[in-house]
Amino acid sequence: MKKVVKFKQKTNKNINRKKIFLTFGISIVILLLIIATVIYYSNETFREFTNKYILMKNVSEENVPTIDIDYESNTNIIPYNKYICILAENTLFQYNSSGKKEKEVKIEISNPIYDVENNYLVIGEKNNQKLYLINGDHIVWEKDIEGNLNKVSVNKNGYVSIIVTGTTYKSVIVNYDKDGNELFKSYLSNTIAVDSCISPNNNELAYAEVNVSGTLVQSNIKVISVSEAKEKNTEPKYTYSAPQNSLIIRIKYQDKNQIVCMYENSINVLEQENNTEIMKLDESDQKITFADIELNNNVFRTVEKSTGLFSADTVVEIKNVSSQKENIYTTKNVAKSVISGQNIIALNLGTEVEFIDTSGRLVKKYTSTQVVRNIVICNGLAGIIYRDKIELVSL
Repeated sequence: MKKVVKFKQKTNKNINRKKIFLTFGISIVILLLIIATVIYYSNETFREFTNKYILMKNVSEENVPTIDIDYESNTNIIPYNKYICILAENTLFQYNSSGKKEKEVKIEISNPIYDVENNYLVIGEKNNQKLYLINGDHIVWEKDIEGNLNKVSVNKNGYVSIIVTGTTYKSVIVNYDKDGNELFKSYLSNTIAVDSCISPNNNELAYAEVNVSGTLVQSNIKVISVSEAKEKNTEPKYTYSAPQNSLIIRIKYQDKNQIVCMYENSINVLEQENNTEIMKLDESDQKITFADIELNNNVFRTVEKSTGLFSADTVVEIKNVSSQKENIYTTKNVAKSVISGQNIIALNLGTEVEFIDTSGRLVKKYTSTQVVRNIVICNGLAGIIYRDKIELVSL
């Protein structure tokens, strides 16, 4: 019995030692990670080294997949879901992240206007009649509308809103459900519709209008109940009137049914009867170069700040629509253009592109020997567009 007792005690001691060493090892690893994180965000040289050699965030034209643009007719590049699409020869060719052509859809479109949300793509012929709703590799419905297409939008459930001109009205807003059934129309006799969209829950239509008949421009945003409009009551639930000479540019619904509105001089959030400014775009002491509202639940602006006689930084200020939390990212270059989509902002710096997320962190840095012509962003993928090819960067 004594031998057995001694054996158990020894085993317990060994187990306790193992636990102590394991706990100590985990603590050291956590401490090292905390120290590395602090140094990463506070030391630029260490951050650049880590991004390049450890996190492998740097890519170049030599090590990314490529799509050759060799179509004879006019081509348009469209980001859709997880694909980079080329519209050419009345066909929408869909390419995956490896540059392989996976699907194609036949559509009679040569000069497209489009909008993408989740798996849905609404696409029409600019200033013409053709309109399609696409899901994956098939056409859900197609129409020849009356008048000329001026603007299209789709929500995540496939509900479509379009703006039509060229009728006896200045603008007509036509709305469809996911099966292509017309829900209702709104006729604007005295104002011009700038943008329209249906809420994520399909319950509301919001549209932006501009009245230019007077000496001063008046912008309004109106919200209509879809259920009431189907019963022929298209009177707005809410009307948000901007200060005079505040030109409305675009509106977008967020997931919490908040409406983000981009004016020429500010970005506002509209909710119930409140119209709250969350970002200025015309500060006299700031050189604001770009801004957009196309991110998921975030908006941003870029500010160019001089660092010398011939040098400047670009500071990206990103603000969460719901929490108002702001994140900052700074690049030591002047942005030539800025593209955004999903949760990614792409800074075109000429021969480099820096992709950052809405937390203000670098996701990827792309380097080229050529000047970047354009960029498109879809779900987890970006396309760097040149005259004869598209280079693909996984995000």
